[in-house]
Amino acid sequence: MIGMRRLLFFNFISLLTACGGGSSTVDSGADASGADASTDSATRADVGAPADSGADAGPTGSRLARLAAVNDFAYFIQDPDLAALGASAFDMLVIDYSADGSDDTAFTRAQIDALKASGDGKLVIAYMSLGEAEDYRFYWELAAGAPGADWRRSAPAWLGPTNPDWAGNYKVRYWDPEWQGVVVHNPGGNAVLGDAPSYLDRILAAGFDGVFLDIVDGYEYWGPSGDGGNGERPDAATDMANLLSSLSDYAHTVDPEFIVCQQNGSSLPSAELSRPLDAAHRAALFEAVDWISVEDVFYRGGRDANNPLNPDTFRIPLINAYRDAGEKVTVIDYFDPTVRRYDAAKVDDYFARAQAEGWVPTSGPRNLDRLIIYPGHEPD
Repeated sequence: MIGMRRLLFFNFISLLTACGGGSSTVDSGADASGADASTDSATRADVGAPADSGADAGPTGSRLARLAAVNDFAYFIQDPDLAALGASAFDMLVIDYSADGSDDTAFTRAQIDALKASGDGKLVIAYMSLGEAEDYRFYWELAAGAPGADWRRSAPAWLGPTNPDWAGNYKVRYWDPEWQGVVVHNPGGNAVLGDAPSYLDRILAAGFDGVFLDIVDGYEYWGPSGDGGNGERPDAATDMANLLSSLSDYAHTVDPEFIVCQQNGSSLPSAELSRPLDAAHRAALFEAVDWISVEDVFYRGGRDANNPLNPDTFRIPLINAYRDAGEKVTVIDYFDPTVRRYDAAKVDDYFARAQAEGWVPTSGPRNLDRLIIYPGHEPD
């Protein structure tokens, strides 16, 4: 298995090189800007150096041991309030790498180090969309690292259709080496970035403890029609597993204790897929990923928050396959006391159901723009 992962990693780097490329709300996100944000973009000189790369294990042991001990966490990615998060007792924080998602407001290493050291110490994880492009990110409409490209007229081959549920988000052909150079590692000469550092390299340079990868379930969109996909990429699941393995391997060359989380996509290792992973890819996936986080498991429906109880009996066993493989499992169902149909008893039931499965639950507004502390579920 280790040999296969090394082969996948070296193939990945070769491809990149070849292509050249009831409750209390704490500080509403409308006013939250965190501490002073850096206006300096990362440079290639800032990334890739193992020295002081975040490999220190933290105050209470190795990072993976600390991840295993996490029993509460906050998920706050739109204009995260660093002061409120630092003052909280959460074991772990998932935030964006910047205040507003752009590189102009990227958090500095000093800010992230201070957040990690706050209280009794916190794991601080950076959100990154792996399976969709976002039109407010640093890479949007660049050509060889310079602004001015018009992707409406001449889009990169990897750029797919817009996500109708999230304006400004676009599906991507994540198996394309050019896209992988944008998000994972750019050895130089990328058609979009030129010689600028990738998304992941910026996260590593800022000193985050790990990365929280969204839209891992992109394989469902591109995969076989029998799985609900558009049929363009029959081996879409294997492509995603390869990308996760390559990303994990690359990150560990910079920071050996870097944590990798996949959000959603719990069916990725399932034998029920039309084109399932083979045994070697399934094993490599569980080696690459340290943690899975899943949305909308128990209280789910058509509302942004405060949905009725409707347990996802299909996904619960899939999620537990990760748990049984030794992965950390967290979940988020969305409850918001500022909108209709909020019921604190449902919040209590949600937390109890998740904890009974051995998972760590959290909750908040779906826009993830406020920190909500739910009575009876305060971080400890």
